[in-house]
Amino acid sequence: MMKPDARRTLLLIAAVCAAPVIASYTLYWFGRAPGGANYGELLQPAPWQPGRMVELGGRALDPASLKGRWLMVYAAPSACDATCRHDLWIMRQVRTAQGKEMERVERVWLVTDGSTPSAELLAEHPGLRVVHGDAAAAPSGRIEMVDPLGNRMMRYPAQPEPKRIIKDLTRILKYSQLG
Repeated sequence: MMKPDARRTLLLIAAVCAAPVIASYTLYWFGRAPGGANYGELLQPAPWQPGRMVELGGRALDPASLKGRWLMVYAAPSACDATCRHDLWIMRQVRTAQGKEMERVERVWLVTDGSTPSAELLAEHPGLRVVHGDAAAAPSGRIEMVDPLGNRMMRYPAQPEPKRIIKDLTRILKYSQLG
């Protein structure tokens, strides 16, 4: 028969060994943060249908020519206000932050009116694809991600946080074999 002190010691050792296992199961099933790991709002997979797009020079742009890369799409009128300028800057910084993977990402500004943006603004954003297109192709004032197959997949809130978009895009490029 065991002495009471030995029994207590054995139960204490068993409890210390079982505690991490019990805690991990409890956190796994009940301690998850709502939402998920991504910052952007995941969209139901649907083809991005920008309609007829015309580049600034007047040449029609086939939407199929944009397939094969991840697209950051921003829709706004050509009279770009401070919010628009900031969002275009965010898109540029997010793409640049991807380092060697940045070539897999294309930035597209869908100008929703018939006017041409200022040359000064365009000079600030080299490599930005500026096209005139249908305003319904993307919500105005929001950055959207389109996958290399041409499907809308994620939308960011108005006035987004650049660091969180960088984290999302880094994760997407790391795990995606597309683009």
